[in-house]
Amino acid sequence: MANEATIQASLQIRKDNLKYSSQPTNFKADVATGKGPSPGAIAVSTDGTDVDFSELTTPALCRLQNLDTTNFVEYGIWDGVSFLPLGEILSGESYILRLSRNLTEEFGTGTGTTGAAANTLRLKADTAACNVLVDGFDA
Repeated sequence: MANEATIQASLQIRKDNLKYSSQPTNFKADVATGKGPSPGAIAVSTDGTDVDFSELTTPALCRLQNLDTTNFVEYGIWDGVSFLPLGEILSGESYILRLSRNLTEEFGTGTGTTGAAANTLRLKADTAACNVLVDGFDA
């Protein structure tokens, strides 16, 4: 089977003289297994919380929703030593991501070298712990 998922995205901005509207877009994507959504709602600390996708074979399609009414949450990569922030989810916001099939890999500078499979998707709350809904699916 193919094209089991439909992803929709558009952006509209109205601010002063700026009037922007992307063309509403949608596209189809394959879903490899019937697993998901996983892991579900998780408590995210201000120190950071790794997302556990162990129930999935190859996590790909992922929705992140900040369930907190006040605080924002950052998402990024945790390499076992450092948090590398990539984006923010403000209170009440929700975003769709396609995770890299190489999410856990660490690529060195030499040809074909990789480090241990230690990298994870990490969420980090700003000033207080937050609950975040993480709906991951195989694709």
